[in-house]
This record gives sequence, C-alpha cells and structure tokens, in this order.
Amino acid sequence: MREYFYQTFPSQLARLEFLRPNNTVRENIMRDSAVVFFGGPNWDSVRADLAPIPDDDRSKFILSLFMIVITDQALHTYNRDSYDAWRAQTNYPKFGSSGFGPHNENPFKILWAPEREQIVDVDQVLAIVPQFVRFLIDETQSFFGQHIPDVDVVAYFDAIRRDTGYAFNQGMVVPAVKEQLEALTMP
Repeated sequence: MREYFYQTFPSQLARLEFLRPNNTVRENIMRDSAVVFFGGPNWDSVRADLAPIPDDDRSKFILSLFMIVITDQALHTYNRDSYDAWRAQTNYPKFGSSGFGPHNENPFKILWAPEREQIVDVDQVLAIVPQFVRFLIDETQSFFGQHIPDVDVVAYFDAIRRDTGYAFNQGMVVPAVKEQLEALTMP
C-alpha cells in the first residue's frame, strides 16, 4: 500500500476531473486560490472519474483517495489550527462540489460509490482493507508527528468516530473499513 500510495497514486489522482470554484468561493470563503473539487453530489461522476484508473489499481486508488479526503476534512473540522500546515504540505483536492459555496461530500461515499456502481471488485477491496487501515494509521501518526505534532492522533481518530458522517454505512466496504479502524484505534 505504501509503495502504491507514494509511487503510483499521485499520477493517478491527477487523472480525475477537477472543477475550480468561482473566485468568490476560492478567495473569500475558502481563502484558498488553489482549491479544486472532484466528485460532485454522491460521487455521481464515479464512472467517468475511475475510467482512466486501471482495474488492477482501483481498489488501492479508492482507499488512497478516501485516506486523503477523510484526513483533509477531519483536520479542517476538528483541528482547524493545524489545518493550514496540512494544506500547505498536501494541497489535495476536495471531495464534493461548489456553487454558491463549498459542499463537501461524506468521505465514506468514496468507498461506497464504486461498489454501488459495480466498477470495483469488492472482494479485492475487502482483501486489502486490513493492510490499508494499518497503513492509514501508521502514516497518520508519522505525518502528524513530523508536520503537525500538536494534533493528538488518538483524539483525531476519536473525532472521526464521533462525527455524524461516521453513521454512513452503505455497502460492504464501508463497514469493513470501520471495523478495522475501530479494532486498531480504540483502547
């Protein structure tokens, strides 16, 4: 997972279709001139977005995409003082859309939409979920420790579990990821 995330994922992430919010949203609301969105409501564009991603990489791609989006959204929501440092280091795209303002989608829909549309091998995704969740936790600890040490990793994962968006539980992949996350992050 580590090799894929750092070697392959960045170039595949660049293949998504990104939409820039209007100037008012970028400059006055989000205060981020580089911000772009992908996905739209419920990730209705999942078929088109994943079309350029090779079938053999889709499982790792959606898990990696989930990882960057949930981290971005959780830091913005629960560790706002550390968010700018994260954003300066990563500049990842936002999952959702923008009209009169930004509309972030639930990160768990990244795991569910490809399953919903049957464009990912669910058994293949489920097989790598334990490896992925361990990678997610390890990389979170490493990144936070190096770049944003004021963020307590245990409190960060607790905040994710307490968030109302955590109730989203569609399909087979979302519950599997949550089960592993809870097993590895709860005392």
